Amino acid sequence: MSFITDALVLGIIEAAPLVLAAAGFTLIFYLNGFINVAYGENITLGAYFAIIFNSMLGWNFYLAIIPSALLSGVVSVFTYLLVFRPAFKRGVGRTEMIILSVGLSFFIRYAARLIFGSQLYAFDIASPSHIKLFGIGIMNVQLTALILVAVITVGLYLFIYRTNYGEMMRALANNEELAMVSGINPVKVSVLIWFIAGVVGGLAGLFYGVFSFVSTALGWKLILIIIMISIVGGIGNVRGALIASIGAGIITAAVTLVTKPLYGEVILLLGFIAVLKFKKVRR
Repeated sequence: MSFITDALVLGIIEAAPLVLAAAGFTLIFYLNGFINVAYGENITLGAYFAIIFNSMLGWNFYLAIIPSALLSGVVSVFTYLLVFRPAFKRGVGRTEMIILSVGLSFFIRYAARLIFGSQLYAFDIASPSHIKLFGIGIMNVQLTALILVAVITVGLYLFIYRTNYGEMMRALANNEELAMVSGINPVKVSVLIWFIAGVVGGLAGLFYGVFSFVSTALGWKLILIIIMISIVGGIGNVRGALIASIGAGIITAAVTLVTKPLYGEVILLLGFIAVLKFKKVRR
């Protein structure tokens, strides 16, 4: 029983930022129909923005959350307007878009390394406190992350399925020409979706930094898992991304409790492959 509760608690903690990252990634995936590998760098930049405000400028960690998330959203919009939208207008195919996103990912990552170097950064959190949950110590910042993730995930679900903009996003993803005939402005809707995806991606990076350290490889190490979660959960399915993320966190935590973390990642990838194979067979 102790092993089960430990795996559940640690898995949910580990999955918290992963839920946000997968939700933001799947929004772009659903809207534009391509795998945006550069989204991993959006996660990284969110963590570094928070480092600038918190560790370098001396802001309280909680105050640094909002501007860091907003800046991440702005960066996401810039990448859409300056890189991806011009490519869409030229009729670039999905495969070429993936290659373009890989190139952008390398550019942003090495630009960040030139600015911040290769050292690890940590947040400056004054007087961190701990609470016990099923015998496991959880920092107050981690608890804050869990609460914010829950609130944001519910908000995203309501936005997608209960608002006019969510309806417009779904219409645009399904048939852009029909959506335009219906009076939907594709640029306006796309900018909003990319901004929201950037905000939640930046928050994911920030919370990953809280749980460990911040480096220029933060998002790059996560992007494969995020892609797999988004595909397994269902394209554009926030609920599916939530379930897949929590499942991934629990599996990784359970394996890590009995062996090395690397084996947890390997088993997780094998599990994703098995699920994808099963879905393909069922179809």
